[in-house]
Amino acid sequence: MKAHGDLVKAFSASCRVDAKGARGSCTIIYSKDGETYVITNFHVVANNVKYGTSWDPLLQRDKKTELRDKAQILFPRMNKNNDVIGWATVDADIEMYHKEQDITLLKFRDETPYPVVKWYPEDKVKSIPILSEIACIGAALGQKPIATLGLLNGKQIEIDNYEYWMSGAQSIFGNSGGGLFILEGEEWFFLGIPSRIAVQPMGFTAQAITHMGYFVPLHRIYEWLEDNCYQFLYDENFTSEQCAEMREEKAKNELLKLLAKTKE
Repeated sequence: MKAHGDLVKAFSASCRVDAKGARGSCTIIYSKDGETYVITNFHVVANNVKYGTSWDPLLQRDKKTELRDKAQILFPRMNKNNDVIGWATVDADIEMYHKEQDITLLKFRDETPYPVVKWYPEDKVKSIPILSEIACIGAALGQKPIATLGLLNGKQIEIDNYEYWMSGAQSIFGNSGGGLFILEGEEWFFLGIPSRIAVQPMGFTAQAITHMGYFVPLHRIYEWLEDNCYQFLYDENFTSEQCAEMREEKAKNELLKLLAKTKE
């Protein structure tokens, strides 16, 4: 029971997301120096991102616009017996997202420290063997966080041109955006984001196959964060300020490339 007892550490960093017309889950991956970030699926908060056009008086033409509405994160409050006795609600802003990869990073608006998950080491993720013991945690059907146990049943599964892994830990609607965790020794480590479940068509309806869940593997998350200069979320060798400067420099370089291409 000791190993399963340690799962409480991951359980306490699992939250519910209330977005526009949708409800899902998320995981607290960083909380330090007044900054807290959670990660979830894009499809959970998709309705919070609006696209349109507006007139630019300087350029004298329409330009594309994007508005990001805040989401609400419901953080589970637990007593000394680890029973969830209620929720604490905090507003969060969409920091960045990737629609096709179905990943979104949100930042809390408050400065309160929160419990966070441990990341599985980046250099070991791809070598995780099939049938490793894993756990799925999320606000299934909008309930308080629920944990289920299972095995890693598949890797290198291509969906919409991106790699997913398959979990045998039961998952259902509402788990989207939550956390997959792997047991190593007596500790549970963050391994990915539950994103989809297999569905079997049955006439005019469909049956969700809850023990066949697909999740975004952690190596994709590492790559996405590194590409966008958010290494401080998982690497203590970087600071939030350093990464912000890196993003600004990268944005300048991309703009210069775009201007150079326009002049060609």
